[in-house]
Amino acid sequence: MMIMNYFVVLFFCTWMVFNSGKVTGAQISSNAMNNCEIYDPTADQWTVIASMTTERIHHTATLLNSGKVLVCGSGGYTGYIATCEIYDPSTEKWEAAASMTTPRGFHTATLLGSGQVLVTGGTNSNFNGDLKTCEIYDPSTNKWTPTTGMSGSRSGHTATVLNSGKILVTNDGATSEIYDPSTSQWSSPTSVGPAARYNSVATLLKSGEVLVAAGIQAAKYSPTCEIYNPSTNQWDIISSMTTGRSRHTSILLGSGKVLVAGGVGDADFLDSCELYDPSTGKWSVVTKMIAERADFTTTMLKSGKILATAGYGYTGYLDSSEIYDPSTGTWNPSARLSLTRASHTTTELYDPSTGKWSVVTKMIAERADFTTTMLKSGKILATAGYGYTGYLDSSEIYDPSTGTWNPSARLSLTRASHTTTMLNSGKVLVTGGEKIGS
Repeated sequence: MMIMNYFVVLFFCTWMVFNSGKVTGAQISSNAMNNCEIYDPTADQWTVIASMTTERIHHTATLLNSGKVLVCGSGGYTGYIATCEIYDPSTEKWEAAASMTTPRGFHTATLLGSGQVLVTGGTNSNFNGDLKTCEIYDPSTNKWTPTTGMSGSRSGHTATVLNSGKILVTNDGATSEIYDPSTSQWSSPTSVGPAARYNSVATLLKSGEVLVAAGIQAAKYSPTCEIYNPSTNQWDIISSMTTGRSRHTSILLGSGKVLVAGGVGDADFLDSCELYDPSTGKWSVVTKMIAERADFTTTMLKSGKILATAGYGYTGYLDSSEIYDPSTGTWNPSARLSLTRASHTTTELYDPSTGKWSVVTKMIAERADFTTTMLKSGKILATAGYGYTGYLDSSEIYDPSTGTWNPSARLSLTRASHTTTMLNSGKVLVTGGEKIGS
């Protein structure tokens, strides 16, 4: 069971790695909804299902062990709500679920090993601050139970499931905290955690430790780094990076080392890169990227090399790409994308075996703020979004075997900024989003 969100939205781009090892990318440039639909790839048909009882945006959708989908909370200009509901694919209906004890949006909802769901933080109904409250949903009893609150209020944060099953919450400027499902208690590491920082990166190492690197601290670009060790429940300060930065990327290499690249620092856009070696606890400067870039993507190819693509630099949006070879420690230029882009129809495919980008068939419609979902067939479903004519109800499917886009069934309503969830049956559930007028 998994939620099929194989795409990364970063500076209005979507990127996806096919089973073949090729990478595809496409550029993407309110009001809450309660309408929902199911897409059946076999029949190439959208089916309208019962609407959610409540219009939602900035909510969470969590796939439960039963295969049902739990939707919680919402945020919008009229306030935040606590209501929840469950979609049952076997009946194709929404069921009422108990409301959370606290209204919230921009929260996290994490499936625990027990099958229960932990909800943390978020923003409250009165727009007057973030929350520290937390609660647990038990699908077997349909009840929410308040659990010990975090020591720091936060929203838009991260919740990382550790190998032990515990949950590490960090970012959003607050100190890190750990939730232990076995005791239903939050605790702090026994040593001082990361200083409050924004736009940092957190990387889970092969050892199960978590590396937090750089970011913005006290309105300055910070080079400081720390590691959380779950076995000792401690944060350890490690050597700082040479250059403070934010909006950078971090990726775990096959060797277990971590490559941090680019971003923005005191010298504006950066091309510098550094390598962290967990065996020594030290950073080393490696060859610079060919171009300064921030807000870009790094993707590990099947060869173990790293593809860095596009982003933003001194000249604006970038069309360049380059490849890092861990065996030589060098960057080499790769083929350029055909153009820099926004709200257009072109799609390009990167082939690691040749190091080239190739233009493939355009999408049928220009669209932004849409979703891309990998179907069980390996084809890609692009759904709704926003285009030149406004909100869209159209969908289309990309076939990697032919390199073409084909029209698919329309949704019953126009929408953008919605969610798509791949169900165990292979059907696709679309919920919420934005539309014009209501």
